Amino acid sequence: MGIGVPVKTVDDISLGFAINLQYQYAEITNISDLSQYYFIKEVSREQRDLDLECRRDERLVFYRAVTNLLETYGMNGQDCIKRAICEAAQYPVEEEGLVGEIIQILLTPDYGRSPFEKDPDWEKSMGFFHDAAVAGRQMFNCPSVYSGCPEGQGFFELISMLKDE
Repeated sequence: MGIGVPVKTVDDISLGFAINLQYQYAEITNISDLSQYYFIKEVSREQRDLDLECRRDERLVFYRAVTNLLETYGMNGQDCIKRAICEAAQYPVEEEGLVGEIIQILLTPDYGRSPFEKDPDWEKSMGFFHDAAVAGRQMFNCPSVYSGCPEGQGFFELISMLKDE
């Protein structure tokens, strides 16, 4: 995991400040390898289904928490989270290591859902966020669509630079 920040110079020389944190770990090739670290209990299909049902709204809770956090800083939290979802759909970052995968999962409202699942409650509560992801997949201009989140306040603008190649 790391962060890089451009440093402004008088002579317009490209200069950057970077911090990189590395952690090495053994790659797990089989789920049974985890048993040496964690106790793996047997769970019935009914218990797993109940557990998934209880965790169904976790992403919505995350989006609301981020929205509230952004609003405490004077930003339009709703538009900024939708813009981040839109940009994540437009410019996927799951190939950028573990952090990229986590960001992609968090900013993909329908991640792990089957397109054949029909859940009116989910569609009612997550519809706005899902629409933002669809807008990004269809290559809409996310800053224009979510203009309540002005230039410089977008999530990806804060951590990276977006540009078309």
